[in-house]
Amino acid sequence: MADTKTSRKRDRSTASTTVANPDSGSNKMFTLVIIAILVLGLAGIAIVATSREGVDLDGDQTAPIEIEGEFLTQMTSSGISADPSTDPVIGVQMPTVTGTDFSDNEIVIGADGRAKAVYFLAHWCPHCQAELPRIVELIETGRQPADLDIYAISTSVDASRGGAYPPVRWFDQEGFTAPVIRDSADNEAFLHFGGGGYPYAIYVDADNNIVARSSGELQPQAIEAMWLTAAGSAAAG
Repeated sequence: MADTKTSRKRDRSTASTTVANPDSGSNKMFTLVIIAILVLGLAGIAIVATSREGVDLDGDQTAPIEIEGEFLTQMTSSGISADPSTDPVIGVQMPTVTGTDFSDNEIVIGADGRAKAVYFLAHWCPHCQAELPRIVELIETGRQPADLDIYAISTSVDASRGGAYPPVRWFDQEGFTAPVIRDSADNEAFLHFGGGGYPYAIYVDADNNIVARSSGELQPQAIEAMWLTAAGSAAAG
């Protein structure tokens, strides 16, 4: 350590003696400082622009929607429901919802010959915050059945509740690339589809029949099992 300090002292001494003209050295130093500030400022702008690319944080987090089909009975219990004898929604046609994503692109979730898993997620819900990355990881690791589509509906938006607000940034940061519909300010989609708790999901076969639904946080194995249930029902049909 002593040799290092001595070396540093010698370096500083040498540097101070190399400045032949103190005024000239001060001017150069001032110029270098200004350049450094400008470079750092531009770098900061570039970083901000990159982090916001494709994410309109100033856009509306809710939007008007249109729903066709009957109201589904509210699911008041937690867990998975797939028994038509106890859940009147099982076997019923899922309503069709038309809305827009965070970039105002129209999205329709309805009968199109594909099995589906539709998730209703609230940005402030800790269980939704825990489940969303599990869904993303399953998709990224190839666990999503080829004949099943995944959608999310961002619902129950409330800036005062904090959490992962705004939801547009939450979905983006989690890497969720499946289509996302913005629910209305009155949570019309969530209520029409029978939501009672968060997260809430509906699973349908290729004929748009509801084969199961779930309320509450699911672990990865259960999430994948529900996807396979919907896809398997579609194949059987």
